[in-house]
Amino acid sequence: MRIIFISTLRQLSISATALVATVAFGGEGAAPFYAWDAALPAEPGILLRQEPLEAQHVLENASEGTRILYSSTGHKGDIVPVSGAVFTPKGEAPEDGWPVLAWSHGTVGIADQCAPSFAGRSQRDVTYLNQWLAAGYAIVATDYEGLGTTGTHPYLHCRSEANGNIDAVHTAHQLDVPLSKRWLVTGQSQGGQGALCTGAYVNERESELEFLGTLATAPGVNFMQRFRHGGADEPNPYIGISLLLARGFETYEPSFDRNQAFTKQVLALMHYTDSTCVQELIGIGFKAGLTSGQSMKHIPFSETPRIAAAAQKMEIPEQGYGHPIYIAQGTKDELVRYQDTYDFAAALCESGETVSLQVFEGADHSGPVNQGVAKFIAWADARFAGEPAPQNCAVIKNLVR
Repeated sequence: MRIIFISTLRQLSISATALVATVAFGGEGAAPFYAWDAALPAEPGILLRQEPLEAQHVLENASEGTRILYSSTGHKGDIVPVSGAVFTPKGEAPEDGWPVLAWSHGTVGIADQCAPSFAGRSQRDVTYLNQWLAAGYAIVATDYEGLGTTGTHPYLHCRSEANGNIDAVHTAHQLDVPLSKRWLVTGQSQGGQGALCTGAYVNERESELEFLGTLATAPGVNFMQRFRHGGADEPNPYIGISLLLARGFETYEPSFDRNQAFTKQVLALMHYTDSTCVQELIGIGFKAGLTSGQSMKHIPFSETPRIAAAAQKMEIPEQGYGHPIYIAQGTKDELVRYQDTYDFAAALCESGETVSLQVFEGADHSGPVNQGVAKFIAWADARFAGEPAPQNCAVIKNLVR
């Protein structure tokens, strides 16, 4: 059964550095920069420490790259340390500082060594972010809670991802870098979900900063709907992603029991999630060669006990944004179904949000990211210029479902 984030290795486009990073971490927890043993501030969005990124991790179009550790609100509501990176464009900053783009990354795994600020980024993401830097945007990129830092990454937890993005932007303004107080967020796949979560919850936070909008490509949406699909005889080579889901569920829904969800063949693979990144996990799942019926105890997966409670923490609000939302989706995406993204965009429209849905015919999961970047940048430029935001809800309502 295809649960979520099912794709080819090419579509996921994970960097090779993420696979060899285990050497530096040695399987013994976070690297020294990421470990914070002192008392944490009472407030989120406070810079704990910073250091220059290694040359190989600085994006080509950036004048500099800085690794940051900052305070954020975790999935339990407590203050936790979170890591990330800040990249500034080349050249002279505008009078009010570089416009800020928060980058919400896609699935990399849950092991500490998979944190993008440590492991590096996929070529797809590097290409995408370099184009934003060339257009004059500073990039603020969270690693998310529990990636590199203490604790388990609460994979796909909506509020945790939102807090990671929001607090990273506030932290970036504490660096000696000229940044605008205006910002927007973009993200792909898991990060598309994270971007939408950021837009949904940013209004709850008092801030001297001004949020301008959300841009999400191939976003993870409508999880329970996806869990209802699939049959017992369907091949399930993407067991590695199922393992990440289970580890996420266990982190923020303790009543979830992996033994009620997966067979012994799958449970025997669970330990790999703590020491390998997503591409290697997928390879392990391919090698197992199991069907859904051989890997899951409940078909469809939505019938698994406590799944609904866990999925509720993953779901993205469908109202309460009050700012422009731009969603891009490919029709041939095997990882995020076009139907689910369409339904989510339609629900936003029904709630009265300002929504633009751009459909990329024939595009796979990674297609819209770099196919549409010129249009995405033009949309962002217009938001910073104060132009009225476009919306195509009338078109969305008439699209074939």
